Amino acid sequence: MIQKDEIMRASLLSYKNCKLFHSNLHVFGISEFIVYSDSRFTGEVKEDLVYSFLNMLPMDHVGIKPTLTVRALSALDPAKLSFMDEKPNTDDYHGGWFSDEIAALVSLKLGVRAHAGSNVREYSSYTPDYGSPRAEQNPPPPLMSKGSLVVPSAKKNIEITQLKLLNDIYKLSEKDFNSLIKSARNFQDSLWICESSPNLAWLLMVSALEVAAGNWDTDKGDKVERFKASRPELFERLLEHNVSGLIEDIATQFEGTFGATKKFCDFCVNFLPDAPPVRPDSGRIEWTEQNLRKIFRTVYGLRSSALHAGKPFPQPMCSPPDNHFGLAEEAVCPPNPNFTPLKATMGSSWSYKEAPINLNVFFHMTHSILNKWWESLYLKE
Repeated sequence: MIQKDEIMRASLLSYKNCKLFHSNLHVFGISEFIVYSDSRFTGEVKEDLVYSFLNMLPMDHVGIKPTLTVRALSALDPAKLSFMDEKPNTDDYHGGWFSDEIAALVSLKLGVRAHAGSNVREYSSYTPDYGSPRAEQNPPPPLMSKGSLVVPSAKKNIEITQLKLLNDIYKLSEKDFNSLIKSARNFQDSLWICESSPNLAWLLMVSALEVAAGNWDTDKGDKVERFKASRPELFERLLEHNVSGLIEDIATQFEGTFGATKKFCDFCVNFLPDAPPVRPDSGRIEWTEQNLRKIFRTVYGLRSSALHAGKPFPQPMCSPPDNHFGLAEEAVCPPNPNFTPLKATMGSSWSYKEAPINLNVFFHMTHSILNKWWESLYLKE
C-alpha cells in the first residue's frame, strides 16, 4: 500500500496513480489525452473510474485517426514525485510516461495498434470549470505498408467495454505490473512496425512473451533449484569446490538465462493460446499442445539467430498470409508423401520445418497468451 506522505519515484505512474486513487486519497486533477488507432471501436467506458475511455466516433475508416479520449483522474501529488534518484535506477524503465502505459495496455487488451497523444485538456483547482485545452504535441507515427497487410488481424472493429478492466491494475503487485507494462510496450511497438519491418516485429513480439515468461518463471521455484535443473553438471562441479555463497551468487547473476528456450516454450504452453475464431480451409496449423510447442521452439531459435547471428526471420514468415482459402496460418505448407514444398526468394529457400508459421497468426497467439497471463496475475496470493 502506498502511504499518503511518502515521496515516490516518477515511474509506473498509471499503476501508482490507480493505487493511490483506491486508497481514497485526494484527487489533484483530471487530464484527457487521445489514443490513435487504425481500428474502429464501438461502446465506451465512462463510469466513476480512474480511467474512462470515450469513443470519438471518427468518420474516416482509413488510416490512423483519433479514436478514443482517455479521461484520467489523478491522485498523484506533483510535489511528492521524485524525478531524480540518488543512484542510477532503471529497473522499471520502459521508455514511456503515464499516457504511454495506458495506450500500451489498450493495445494489449484489445489486440490493436494504439498510440497515446499528449494531454489535450487539463482540469484542476486552478483551471476553469471546463478545464484548459492544450495543443496536441505527440501525433502518432506513420503506419508504413508495402501493399497487402502482413498482420491484417491487427486492424479490426471491436467493442471496448473490456477496457474497464484497466482500472483493476492497482490489484497487482508493483513487480507484476512492471513486467506487464514492459511486455505490453513490446507488443504495442511490434504492431506499429510489423508492416514496414516484420523482422523487427518478430523480435519485439517474442520479447513481449519473454518478459512475461521471466516474470512467470521467477514464481515457479527457488533460483538455486532452477540453476541445478538447468545446468546439473556445472552445479555438481561447484558443489565439489564448496565455496560459501558461490552457487547462490551464480544463480542470482544468471537467473534470467538458465533454460531460456525451455522457459519460453513452457510459458507459451502453460497459457496455451486459443485457436483463431475463423480458421482457413487450407494452410491451417494443427492446434495441439505438442505441435504448438514445436512451433514455439522453432520461433525462439529463429529469434536467437536473428539477434546473435544477424540472420533475419525467414521471408515467408514476414510476408502477408495467403488468403485464397481464408487467412492462412502456415508460412510454408507442410510436406506431403509426394514432395516437400519450398518457398524461395532473395536467394534462399525454406521448407515448413524452417518456416512453420506466419506473423499474423503469431500475433494472434501472442495476444491470447499474454492476456491469459495478465488475468492470472490477479489470481496470485
